[in-house]
Amino acid sequence: MVALQPLVAEFVFEGRLENLVISSKGRVKYLNLATLDGDYLISVAKEQAGILSKHLQPGCCLKVTGMRKYKLHQDEVNYKAYRIELLPELRLPEKTIAKTPPAKAKILVCQGSSCSKQGGKAVCQMLQQELVEKGLVGKVEIKVTGCMKQCKQAPVLVMPARKTQARVQPRQVSGLLESYREKLARNKS
Repeated sequence: MVALQPLVAEFVFEGRLENLVISSKGRVKYLNLATLDGDYLISVAKEQAGILSKHLQPGCCLKVTGMRKYKLHQDEVNYKAYRIELLPELRLPEKTIAKTPPAKAKILVCQGSSCSKQGGKAVCQMLQQELVEKGLVGKVEIKVTGCMKQCKQAPVLVMPARKTQARVQPRQVSGLLESYREKLARNKS
């Protein structure tokens, strides 16, 4: 028997605030919370967002309550906080919070009917081959998607940093990956 996760459920996390994303209007949009189970990126409900930026700093301990939504079609879980409490003392020892390895960068490859007919499968195969040749297999993941609604631009891929590439031909893949690799090298130094 297979146990299915509910599509929507409540969550309560206690952990250390690693980072927060603040909008240009000064509202907290996201919290990066490190817990015993791993790191979570949690969006903040608008009702909570305005008052938080003055009180939260990386390193403080929080209790976050909210709703978890499992998106079947994207195979991902989104978290939204409705209540955030600043804990007076650190309940989680720093040593027990395990850092999760940085997420792999993703290249999204459309495999909708238009992209497939225009050479999307060949582009995907060339991407896989080039990742191996350029030594990016552990850093970059190829994710095949359904239609991205850009059929007139087929085949389409979305590079890391949400850079969309249209009308990609297999011969262009090497250059695209090389420019991405150069950006990685510049960011590390």
